[in-house]
Amino acid sequence: MKNQDLAKLRRELRSVDSKLVAILAHRDRLVSKIGELKKRLNLGVVDPAVEEVAIDNFISSAYRAGIDRTYARRLASLVIERSVDAQTQRRRRVTGRDSMLKQLSEMMLKAERKGRSLIRLDIGEPRFGTPRAVVREAKRYLDHTPMMLYGSSAGLPALVDAIAERLNHQYGTKLGRSNILIFPGGRFAIFASIFTTLSSLDRVALCQPAWPAYESSVAIAGGRTLAVHTWLEDHWDIDLTALEETLKLDPKMIVLNNPNNPTGKVLSKNMFGEIMGLARKYRTVVLSDEVYATYSSVPVPSVLEYPDTQSIYVNSFSKEFSMTGWRVAYAVADEERIARMRKIVETSLTNVPEVIQRAALAALKDTSADALTGRNRIRRRLSMACEELRRGDFEFHPPEGGFYVFPRMLRKRIDSVKFSKHLFKKYAVGVLPGTIFGEYPDFLRLAITEPEAAVRTGIRRIVKAMDEW
Repeated sequence: MKNQDLAKLRRELRSVDSKLVAILAHRDRLVSKIGELKKRLNLGVVDPAVEEVAIDNFISSAYRAGIDRTYARRLASLVIERSVDAQTQRRRRVTGRDSMLKQLSEMMLKAERKGRSLIRLDIGEPRFGTPRAVVREAKRYLDHTPMMLYGSSAGLPALVDAIAERLNHQYGTKLGRSNILIFPGGRFAIFASIFTTLSSLDRVALCQPAWPAYESSVAIAGGRTLAVHTWLEDHWDIDLTALEETLKLDPKMIVLNNPNNPTGKVLSKNMFGEIMGLARKYRTVVLSDEVYATYSSVPVPSVLEYPDTQSIYVNSFSKEFSMTGWRVAYAVADEERIARMRKIVETSLTNVPEVIQRAALAALKDTSADALTGRNRIRRRLSMACEELRRGDFEFHPPEGGFYVFPRMLRKRIDSVKFSKHLFKKYAVGVLPGTIFGEYPDFLRLAITEPEAAVRTGIRRIVKAMDEW
């Protein structure tokens, strides 16, 4: 009898499944109609406000039906993602901003390998010599280490301790080993910070213009970005009213990059404090990317000065010590967040090679001022680059930090993507189009890290190309 009861229940379950599939098919047809209508109205595929209503509908319906809230959210995530995929497939595929950046960089790398001489104002690396102490320590370690073994996923204890000591001295914090994690580059630290914070369909407030890796990391985590635009006319300051309106949409995280890539903007202490206050008010995690802090002509506030704010601090050896190819960075957060991020490191790469971490430790201990000299040289080039740009048809906010200038081209009908490719092909100058960093189609990002003569020549070629356009 029990076997007959079980068979009967299974038949009933299969019948329900069939009805469920039919309902989902009907939903797909509705989604298709919505997608076609959006396309005709020139509307985007994703509308975070509409998604939030859909999720709330799932959860409230689940509550009335006695279904678990978490289960309901997973179902909502599944059907919403299918809706997005279906609508996206009906449109022309648009290259993502991060992919566009990589494609342009690869194009220039291939040209250099074939022997073409380029002026690289596109690439975000300091290009001064890595401090000699760093190279010496790496060589010494390799010479005296016949067998390089696995290391701790948490990082080399001596390096973690040195980072903690430095930050504690600088910001008055009380960081320990459990608050710091070593990563293979700042990009990986950003990804791990976002991936371990978000669930599917969670939102992230992103102040633009912004480095595109933030947006791509959010997408991989299944999240959504809510753009908070800043404008040249406002000197790239963040509109606090606009930010608060965005935070009212309950994003899980806000990403700050201070000093900013690409604008060179440094937020004032007052504005930074106001943003931290809003983050506390709306219980939003702050991801603060501070990799350009040592390239600033003004004081740079840090999220570490606000211990009562939920935050993740990211920094890197790439920019400060010209170690971009070495791939070593670190994140600072509460013990629980660091433990979650450590699982990403353990699962994906085991640990950062010890020779690289020994080199990073040597950079922190170096007293030669090699890196400081290189950074000062870049700051002087920035001033020269601004002087050259003022002679052309540009407007820009003089950068206060970092090593970029983000000028707007004042000539009409200049598309920054087409213009960037034209510069590369005809004038052998690499720049990045403003569209990589958000909705800024008439801007260019110039990285001022080449030798002074090359920077001057490159900008003059850009001015000439604009005159010919």
